[in-house]
Amino acid sequence: MLMRHRNLRAGATARRRGFVLVTMAATAAAVFGVVGLAVDIGRMFITKNELQVYCDAAAVAAAMQLDGSTAGLGRARSAIIAFPNKWNFGTTAVTGATAAFAMDATGPWVASPNPASAYSYAQVTAAALVPLYFLPLVTAQSTFNVTAVGAAGQIPIRSLGRGISPYTAVSTKSGATNFGLVVGNSYSIHWPTYNGNRSGCGPSNPGRCFNSDPCPGDDIDSQMAVVNNWATKYHGYWGSNSNSVIAAQVLNTIQMAPVAMGDNIDSLLTAGNKQSEAGILDERASQDTNTDDDTPAAYLASSNHNGRRLLPVAIVNPVDPDHTIVIGFGQFLLQANGSPSNYYKKNSNGNSPYCATYAGPYNVGSTAIGAGGDTGAASVRLVQ
Repeated sequence: MLMRHRNLRAGATARRRGFVLVTMAATAAAVFGVVGLAVDIGRMFITKNELQVYCDAAAVAAAMQLDGSTAGLGRARSAIIAFPNKWNFGTTAVTGATAAFAMDATGPWVASPNPASAYSYAQVTAAALVPLYFLPLVTAQSTFNVTAVGAAGQIPIRSLGRGISPYTAVSTKSGATNFGLVVGNSYSIHWPTYNGNRSGCGPSNPGRCFNSDPCPGDDIDSQMAVVNNWATKYHGYWGSNSNSVIAAQVLNTIQMAPVAMGDNIDSLLTAGNKQSEAGILDERASQDTNTDDDTPAAYLASSNHNGRRLLPVAIVNPVDPDHTIVIGFGQFLLQANGSPSNYYKKNSNGNSPYCATYAGPYNVGSTAIGAGGDTGAASVRLVQ
C-alpha cells in the first residue's frame, strides 16, 4: 500500500510539472507575441509622428510660397521636395510626398489648379512602408503603410503689432483688388514736398502741386487726397523724427505703435527726416543678396534674394485733414543699383519722393509675396 501511494504521488507530481512546462511555453509565446506586437505598433506610431511633423512643416513651407501664380505653385512643390525632415529615427528621407492646394481650409483640394489665383492653402500627404518584425509570425503582412496629412494656409491679418515699416502707400480704392495698386508699378512711400504755388498746380493736375512729380503709379485720386488733406503737414511717413529710431524702424521694422485696418493714424504721421532716410533705405537695400533685379517678377524668380529689399507698408486713404485711414497692407520692393546700392541717395533730395515698387500682398515671415485677400496681409498657420 505504501509503495502504491508513493507511485501515485510521483505521478501527480510529474503531471503537475508537465502542466507547468506547457503553461510556461504558452505564456512565453503570448508574452513574446505581446512584446512583438508592442514593438511593431510602436514603430508605426513613431513613424506616424515623424511623417506628421514632416507634413506639417512642409505644408507651412509650401504655403509661404503661394502668391496666386503658377510659378508660386511650382515654388511650393519645390519647398516640399527640398524639406529636410526624415523618418525612421531621422535616417530616411521622405519620398513621394504629394501636394494639393485650395482656396479655403476646408477644400476642395486640387493638385494642379488653373488658374492659380486665390489658392492660398497647401496640403501635403506623405507615406512610408514600415517593416514588421513580429507581426508576420501571426499574419502574412511584412510591412505596414503609414500615412500622414498636413495643411497650412495664409490666414488674413487685420492688425499688425510689429514688422511694418514707417511708410505708407496712398489709395482711395479700399474695395478694389489690391486696393487698386498694380504689381510692378512704382508708388510714393514718402511723398515729395507740397508746393501749391508750382506752375500748373490745380484740381486737374494735382501732381504739379509738389516740388517734384510723385511716383509714376500714384493715380490722380491719390494725388488729390494727398494735396487736399496732407498738403504741407505730412508726406506719408509715420513714427519718430529721430535718426536712430528711423534707422531701427526701417532696418529692423520696429514699430512705434500697432496698426490695424480702420485705424486713423493721423496722430502717428510725422515729417520724418528725409535726408537721412535715403541712406537708411539704401542700407536696407544693400543688405539683400539681390541688388540687380528691379521688377518684382525678376526679383522673386531669382534664387539669389533674401527679402531685405521687400518692405511691408500700410496702405492708407487720407479722407480729410484729420483722418488718414488704414485700408490694408502691402509688400513693396525697394529700388537698388548694385551692391552697395546708393539708389535713393543718388536719385532723391529733400523735395523728391521715395518710390518703391508694389510687389503684392504681405505674407508675414516669407521672402515671397502672398496670394491676396481683403486685408493685403496674411500669416501662414496650420489648419489641419
